[in-house]
Amino acid sequence: MSRQFKITVIIAGIVIISGLSMFALFRSDDIEQIEEEINKLELIFGDVSTVELVEDDFALAIYTWGSAWQVGVVELSKTIFGWETVSMTSEEIGGNLQFVELSRYTVMHNSIEEDVTSVDVTLNTGEKREAEIREIGNTKSFLYYSDTEDLSNAIVTTYDEDGEVVEVIEVPDQPNEGLDRTVE
Repeated sequence: MSRQFKITVIIAGIVIISGLSMFALFRSDDIEQIEEEINKLELIFGDVSTVELVEDDFALAIYTWGSAWQVGVVELSKTIFGWETVSMTSEEIGGNLQFVELSRYTVMHNSIEEDVTSVDVTLNTGEKREAEIREIGNTKSFLYYSDTEDLSNAIVTTYDEDGEVVEVIEVPDQPNEGLDRTVE
């Protein structure tokens, strides 16, 4: 191999490693920026529980506030100046399913029993999907969202580690049903 080829390979390797490192740094920076954007709301005892970077320029976040008595969902879009809120809602935690349609995504989440180890969402088409289990506030919760699937009339089933059904939740036929506040 020629000396010029070796130098080119070394430079290309350095560029690739640098690019991957920058990508990782910017991803964590995005999460920090999203948390800062939500913290601008100055919610009493506010805390961002989870951030989902669903696309390079779009994110969903779940947050709690008011000593974790309120839980909210926010959609954010990345601009050249950082992240900005697209739409959001929050509701009092009352053990009921939060099923909201925001500007781009339909989101459902709910607190679940401590012994739950998996959550299935059966769509009204009969297709099954697995929901993510998260720590939201001081409780264990599931999160499922989609920008393409119809989540109305879905069935959410929670299971313990033995595969036994813990709870079956029927999703309403309309998102945002029964909200005390409107989606902004």
